[in-house]
Amino acid sequence: MPVPPHSFVHPAKHGAPRPTATLPGGPRTTLQCWAQGALTFGVIILTLFILGRFRSALFWGGVLAIVCWPLLTRLRRKWPSPHAATMAPAAIVLGIALVFIIPSAVLISAAAGEARQGAQWVRQATEQGIPAPAWLDRLPWGRAQAQHWWQTNLATADSVHELMDRLRPEHALATVEQLGHDLANGLVIMGFALLILFFFLRVGQPLVTRIDLLVWRLLGARGGMVQRQIVGAVRGALAGLVLVGLGEGVLIGLSYVLAGAPQPLLLGIFTALACMIPMVGGFALALCVLAILIKGSSLAAAIGVGLFGTIVLFLADHFIRPALIGGSIRLPFMWVLLGILGGLESCGLPGLFIGPAVMAVAHLLWRLGSGRAARPLPDGVGAIRVVNSREE
Repeated sequence: MPVPPHSFVHPAKHGAPRPTATLPGGPRTTLQCWAQGALTFGVIILTLFILGRFRSALFWGGVLAIVCWPLLTRLRRKWPSPHAATMAPAAIVLGIALVFIIPSAVLISAAAGEARQGAQWVRQATEQGIPAPAWLDRLPWGRAQAQHWWQTNLATADSVHELMDRLRPEHALATVEQLGHDLANGLVIMGFALLILFFFLRVGQPLVTRIDLLVWRLLGARGGMVQRQIVGAVRGALAGLVLVGLGEGVLIGLSYVLAGAPQPLLLGIFTALACMIPMVGGFALALCVLAILIKGSSLAAAIGVGLFGTIVLFLADHFIRPALIGGSIRLPFMWVLLGILGGLESCGLPGLFIGPAVMAVAHLLWRLGSGRAARPLPDGVGAIRVVNSREE
C-alpha cells in the first residue's frame, strides 16, 4: 500500500506497524490560514514602507512594463537570437531614454534659459514699466478704457512695483525653487524606473505566468477579466493622456512660434504638461494667449492662437482621448473623466493611471453585477422576470 508523501510509518516492531503520524504541511487549520494572511499583509506593508520614495520608481517601472510588453513580444519574435532575452529589454529602455529622457533634459535646459530671459524682462518692467502694446490702438471698442487701465496699472515702474507686491514674488520664487527640486527628483526616479523596467522585461514570461497564477488563486476565473481591464486602462491612459497631451502641446506650440509669443518653448512645455490633464489645457491656453497680448504681439495673432488651440483641444479631448482610453476596455467617457480627475486629486501624478484602472475594474464589476436586468411582464402586473441583458 503506497504511503502518502505527507505521512510516514515507523518500522514494525514484533510484526505490528506503528500508527501513521502526520508531518507539518498537511491540511491547514483556520488559525494557520489567518496567521499566514496576517504575515503576508505585514510583509507587504513593511516592504512598501522600506521602499520609501522608490515606490514611485517601482510604480512607473510597472506602468512602463505594461505599456512596453507588446513591443517586447514583437521584438523577441523578430529577434530569435540567444541574447534576445537581454538585448530586447535593453533596446526598449535605450529607446525610451533616447525618445523621452534626453529630449526632456534638452527642453528643460532651454526652458531654464528662457526663464532667465523672462526674469530679465520682469526686472526691466519693474524699472521702466511695461509700454502699451500697439494692438490697444486697434481695438474696435473699449479702446479708451483699455488704454487708461494700462497707463494706470502697467505703464509706470511704480504701478508695476505695486502689482508685483500684490503678486507676492517671494512665493513665486519659492514655487520655482520647489519646481526645480521636483524636476531633479523626478529625473532620479525616472532613472531608477528605467532600471526596474529593464529587469521587469528581462524576467519576462515567467513573471507574467506567476502573476496570472496568483490572480487565478485569489480571484478565480474572473481574475483574468480584471487583469485585462487594468492593463487596457493603463495602456489607454498612457496613449490618451501623455501622448495626446504631447501632441496638443506640439501643435499649439507651433502656433506660439508663428504668433511671435514670448518664450514660445517655455509656453509650449507648459501647455503640453497642462494638456495631459483633461480640462486644464484650456486654462493654460488662455494664460499663454494673455502672455502674447501683454508682450505686444498682434491682436489677430493672439486671436488666431486662441481659436486654433481651442479647436485642437476640442477635437483631442472629445474624440481622440476618449477613444484611446476607454475604447479598448469599453469604458464610458464619464467614467474615464472621473477616474482621471479623482485619481489626480487623490494620488497626484500616478493617479492619472491609477484612477482609470480603478474605474475600469469598478465598471467591470458593475457590468458583471448588473448582467441580469429586470423587465416588467407583458400583462402589466408588478411582478418582474429576470433575463440576461445580452438578450435585450
